[in-house]
Amino acid sequence: MAPKRKHKITVKNKKIKKKINKSKPKKLKAFSKKQKPKLPLKNTKMKVQKKEEVEKVIKKIYDEKEKLEMQRLYTILSEPYARQLLIDLAGENALEIVRNFYGNLSDEDLAKKLKLKISDVRATLNKLHSEGLVNYMRDKDNETGWYSYSWALNRDRIRQWVEIRTREKIDLVNGNLGDHYFCSSCGPTSVVRFEIATDTSFKCQKCNKNLEFLDEDGIAELTDVRLRR
Repeated sequence: MAPKRKHKITVKNKKIKKKINKSKPKKLKAFSKKQKPKLPLKNTKMKVQKKEEVEKVIKKIYDEKEKLEMQRLYTILSEPYARQLLIDLAGENALEIVRNFYGNLSDEDLAKKLKLKISDVRATLNKLHSEGLVNYMRDKDNETGWYSYSWALNRDRIRQWVEIRTREKIDLVNGNLGDHYFCSSCGPTSVVRFEIATDTSFKCQKCNKNLEFLDEDGIAELTDVRLRR
């Protein structure tokens, strides 16, 4: 009798296993691998287009602002004495570098653009930076450990700097005794004492134009209001 009972138990177990297998949810595996619902392709394209349009508008505003600021800078650099101040500060390459500065540039970019030696460009930038006329940002390459520099022109500071240097020159002249003469074309850098003016036959040493007596009207002319715009 014992063997028969074992046979019946085995059959029951098989039936139970079959029932258990049938009762398992068939879609359980598929459900676990189910991905998150994707956005319609049309909506994705619209978002990309809107982002591109916003970026274009921002770039246009930035470009217009840059052009306006460069126009103001060119107005300042149209004055001979302003140009001479920059040359005296940073050398003969200063004007070309300042005039061709647009956005953020590396010293390598400026050297290629102006066809100058990179060492000369760096020397000029460092001198301009000493007066705050340019600013820089430094980034480190984590792979090489090297630093790269990105430079930007401080146009507002250039305007202020030219005005300050002009006032300093006038104050220096006013503090000295005796008569002074100047060239209306060359500005404050052309101011000389009477003794020097007589040695040059009252001619400007830079442009050979006639020198004018420096009175109150002459001082007002040298501190031109265009520098304050």
